[in-house]
Amino acid sequence: MSHTAVFLMNLGGPRSLAEVEPYLYELFSDPLVVTAPFGPLRPLFAKLVSKTRAPSSAQKYALIGGKSPIVEGTEAQARALAAVLGDGWSCHLAMRCGHPNTAEGVREALAAGADRAVAFPLYPQYANATTMSSLLELRRLWPKDRPLAEICTWHDHEGYLDASAAAVRETLERVPAADRGKVLVVFSAHGLPMSQVRKGDPYPGYIEHSARETARRAGAPAFQVTYQSRVGPAKWLGPDTIEFLEANARDRVIVAVPIAFVSEHLETLYDLDILAKAAAEKGGARGFHRVPALGTRPDFVRAMGDVVRKGAAAQPAAA
Repeated sequence: MSHTAVFLMNLGGPRSLAEVEPYLYELFSDPLVVTAPFGPLRPLFAKLVSKTRAPSSAQKYALIGGKSPIVEGTEAQARALAAVLGDGWSCHLAMRCGHPNTAEGVREALAAGADRAVAFPLYPQYANATTMSSLLELRRLWPKDRPLAEICTWHDHEGYLDASAAAVRETLERVPAADRGKVLVVFSAHGLPMSQVRKGDPYPGYIEHSARETARRAGAPAFQVTYQSRVGPAKWLGPDTIEFLEANARDRVIVAVPIAFVSEHLETLYDLDILAKAAAEKGGARGFHRVPALGTRPDFVRAMGDVVRKGAAAQPAAA
């Protein structure tokens, strides 16, 4: 019987404060994350930046429990997805930075007897810095004589959009009836340098589609797409989530949606729950609510299963 390994691919995160600096080093070593042509100086650049940024990053992680919850969250998703897929499938983590990394995931899958694989990036919206980086790493490590199906983007998958809309609706229902007319749904996605957008990265269009369809299905009265987590002085996609909320939250009830994140991590627990909430309050908001990441919602897990099965079916049985 054929055994298909599903690799749940995400950026990863430090599992303790001691892992913050090595995690950052891996992140800034990736030429798809930092596209400047550093050549042989890239390791030196990554070491300098990771050492410089580690103390402030560690302070943020300390505020959300001393680690990133992304590994535990993805492990829970892997268990739930394996249950939906059933016999003949196994699910393995493949974090791009930190552990368990792609090499560890591949070793685990081969030990389990996998003779084919599906690459399943947990970034619904394709971007070179995330999806392509993870796919290239798996291509490098998965045996060339075994089939590998690659899922690139699933930003428009019906089940994903329905689950996203259901999560938004549940949060909208928590808004007091008297304030329903004041709601502004703010979709927040991880930003991207404009230099990458100008090279043709399709990410912003995919984000817009996911946000627009989620808002429509949820019956959101008004919505805005924003981008968060900007790093460095270069121009990034906008509007910036924090700047937008400070300028536009007055007398509105803000419902923040982490549209590009399917599990909780620093970008949701710190950037949204702490920074964005403070920005909304500073901007005069009547209230602030944050839609939880989709995590292991049963409707979302079913959608993931459908994405994986369709991705596997699109791949020929022989390499």
